Amino acid sequence: MGMCAALVSAFLVAGVCVPQALGAVACGAVGGVTEGPDGAFIYTVTITWDFNGAALPEEINLLLPTLEDCEFYTPGNPLETKYVIPLTGVSLAQPGCYDVAGAPSGEILWVGAMRFEDQYCWLDGTHVEYTNSGPTVNCLPLSADSGVFMFSSYGAPLPTMTYYDAIVIRAGADCIVCDYEGPMPDCNLWAPVAPTNWGTIKAMYR
Repeated sequence: MGMCAALVSAFLVAGVCVPQALGAVACGAVGGVTEGPDGAFIYTVTITWDFNGAALPEEINLLLPTLEDCEFYTPGNPLETKYVIPLTGVSLAQPGCYDVAGAPSGEILWVGAMRFEDQYCWLDGTHVEYTNSGPTVNCLPLSADSGVFMFSSYGAPLPTMTYYDAIVIRAGADCIVCDYEGPMPDCNLWAPVAPTNWGTIKAMYR
């Protein structure tokens, strides 16, 4: 779990981790992958943050560096829009949370979306963005918590490794950067009509 001290790069994010504003903040992330339907893979990322009560997460970004400059992934190609599909995220909600239908909820339901830039944190790479813009939009997350965030991809998983600065959390005026340890989708030659076999992929890395 990385601490605030060298979290923010001027080349990566616009915000800064200001000790006077946020104190000693911390965050980190670990992930896993399972086989999904139709040859896709379900990536699950557990992100933990602690902003010492000084801020709340407003936007959570997961960078996908393995898909940068991928010759087989062209987001503008209609045939490739399902190569990466953002799913949802879940974390705890502050007490008194009611969803848009008026039902009490103990959870924040984060909505995932594909993004290729972010004006708030100066991100200019392929990433999945999660925001509280769905049924719990009127609820507040916790200042210290863990959340589970998911996406699916036809990109076969690379072996688990550490991806530095792969998580960027916007909290107020600050963008907090932390590392991710887990699998990422590879840049694969993928055809929608030819699903990948999970057993074959695992054998590749034995």
